[in-house]
Amino acid sequence: MEEGRVVPACSEQIKPVVGQRFESLEFALAFYDVYARAVGFDTRKQGVRKVDEVTTWYYVVCNREGHKKSIDDDQLNARSGFAMKRRRLSKGCGCKASISFKYFSANGHPGYMVHDFIEVHNHEMVESEHQQFMSVNRHLDDVHQKFILDCSKANIGPTLTFKVLKETLGGFDHVGCTVGDIRNASRDIKAYANGFDVQMVLDDMAKKKEMSESYTYHYEVNENNQLVALFWCDGLMKRNYHMFGDIVAFDTTYNTNRYCMIFCPFTGKDNHGSPVTFAAGLVCNEKSGAFGWLFRRFIDCMGKAPMMIVTDQDNGMRSAIEEVLVGTRHRWCMWHIMHKLSSKVPNRLLRDEPFKKEFSACVWSDLLEPDAFEEEWKRLVESHGLEDFDWFNSLYEHRHFWIPAYFRDFPLGSMIRTTSISESENSFYKRFLKPRANIAEFYMNFNHAVEFQRNSRTAFDYHDATALPILATTLPFEKHASTLYTDTMFRKIQEEIVEGNDRCRVLGFSSTEFVDTYKLGDSNRKSYLVTHDRSAESYYCECQLFGRHGYLCRHIFFLFRNNELKKIPEKYCQSRWMKTPLAKAVHGEIQEDIPIRSVGDDRQALSKQGISMFYGFLRRFEEDIDLLRSFVGGVEELGKSLQAGNPTTSAIEKRRMIEEFYGMARPEVVEVHPPDVVKTKGHASSSKSRLISKREKALKDASRPQRRCKACDEMGHHDSRNCPRLKEMEIEKEMGKGKRTM
Repeated sequence: MEEGRVVPACSEQIKPVVGQRFESLEFALAFYDVYARAVGFDTRKQGVRKVDEVTTWYYVVCNREGHKKSIDDDQLNARSGFAMKRRRLSKGCGCKASISFKYFSANGHPGYMVHDFIEVHNHEMVESEHQQFMSVNRHLDDVHQKFILDCSKANIGPTLTFKVLKETLGGFDHVGCTVGDIRNASRDIKAYANGFDVQMVLDDMAKKKEMSESYTYHYEVNENNQLVALFWCDGLMKRNYHMFGDIVAFDTTYNTNRYCMIFCPFTGKDNHGSPVTFAAGLVCNEKSGAFGWLFRRFIDCMGKAPMMIVTDQDNGMRSAIEEVLVGTRHRWCMWHIMHKLSSKVPNRLLRDEPFKKEFSACVWSDLLEPDAFEEEWKRLVESHGLEDFDWFNSLYEHRHFWIPAYFRDFPLGSMIRTTSISESENSFYKRFLKPRANIAEFYMNFNHAVEFQRNSRTAFDYHDATALPILATTLPFEKHASTLYTDTMFRKIQEEIVEGNDRCRVLGFSSTEFVDTYKLGDSNRKSYLVTHDRSAESYYCECQLFGRHGYLCRHIFFLFRNNELKKIPEKYCQSRWMKTPLAKAVHGEIQEDIPIRSVGDDRQALSKQGISMFYGFLRRFEEDIDLLRSFVGGVEELGKSLQAGNPTTSAIEKRRMIEEFYGMARPEVVEVHPPDVVKTKGHASSSKSRLISKREKALKDASRPQRRCKACDEMGHHDSRNCPRLKEMEIEKEMGKGKRTM
């Protein structure tokens, strides 16, 4: 063999021959790929000729054909430590190996023949241990596509998908792809829905509306038919709202989709104290009009407004609530307010621990009456010299929006004091939602998140129905409470029962004909008046825990023990914290219609059943090689017999699998288009329009590699377009012209 001249050795049966004919171009290319794979080189398409949309010539070359163009620049770049541009390697070594296929038609039967074949290479063939990395050996078949789609649904990235695929298929040499191939497949999934994603979602919502009257969705478009607002709610969300929607937390979250549309979930607490989603929306701006539109759709959908809504201090939300939710009490999130404290108070107070304790005790306490709070606030402000701070004065003016003292008379007013339930929900959704997702992918991931949320609640219900509680006392009403309340709430009630039984004591007593009045002390060194109306068998405590949180306090449980009650009276068993079969709806019962299973659901269920059966038999037969061969052969034979009358092309199959991934078909006609990228709060901080300080620019330049300027031939962070030396020369030139004209 001559140096630089390599003729691959292989069987004559797989080596192409000039004049060899094939039924189709696909068969011809597949034959050459088999040859290339067997001898150890990669191929790529070089060119194609077409006449009237018919391919007449097709050229394939070795992928090491040609040379890299910028060799001189590469040498200069290498000498500079690759500071000029990124280091990029090339495989091109000028290999001339190639093949060309020519179209022919003989007796009305078209086909392709080998017109020219050069088998000589100027490089060695790829070693067998390296052939797994050749592109000709990397092909994403149906198994790969299905696995990648399932992993994408579960928010598993390309790298982890590759690791799992390697373990599933039995090694790196059996994977048949690289992490880059998987990443490209994920890119194709997104590309499939480009420009169609909004219409896909709206079409899916329309189908759900046809299947279930309780499903509700509304949307708004601009003059260009681009989506600007979307609201949706299904039957189970509506039922949850009627069960637990007395107090709603409304908050916005960002970076959930590629258009930066603002995600706005309506959230509450269920009977387990866990977040529950009542509805969701997407809007393109944070103005009162957008929020007002969402609130109107929410009220139209639910039929009743919430008794209280908790938000941050956003002025747009406040205006929309005052306009739309007229009878709803508006409360500001205390956490957002307290979070600003560090930037609003003098530095001396930030280091003053007594001040921070006094301030927190003043604003967070839900045991203070409004008059007591106002006295404590004024004392705090005067003692620390905060009279002239506008922020503190503004907070005091708007105290009715956020101070717990002004919500003591509101039913369950202390249940949600912050939007933390929304923040927790948003954090939960962020585990499913991705910043670069299109609207179709966002909608799919949102539905997955809701499924997880509902499954968690079902698990809690199962636990309540089957698990036996652990009792802390022998009091009969504790056991009765364990049969009424969810386990999450029973633990809080149990704590009150134990405190009442062990640590409460009588400090005073008075009685009339029908009413007994007790003065009770507790472990917090506080005393409260507790009354027992014997005529109505009702109890009332000054701490108002039952009114604020919906379950009885330790002081009333102390009287239950003294009065030897066996069960909690019926009037105190109407709580929203009861176990799901016993829970009372806060907005009245609603009968939602359950959607009928679709053909798609049945198909998916059968598909999962088939996969489960296959893996089950595979595990059963893998110890016996003969049984395993018979099983694989039988499955292959059955598959071919079933597919004989129903052939599918790879493109059609790929489209079908992507549609199955989204759960939505791509429409033929697009009526509603995706929005432009939205600018939200703080957008300028991440945009190029923001002015950058000299210090920030210097830090940014220090982290960037230097490159050589072609104008001044110096290393730096500039090029010939903004070279400072060129600017100096131009200035000197202009000055020289000015001197000559004088």
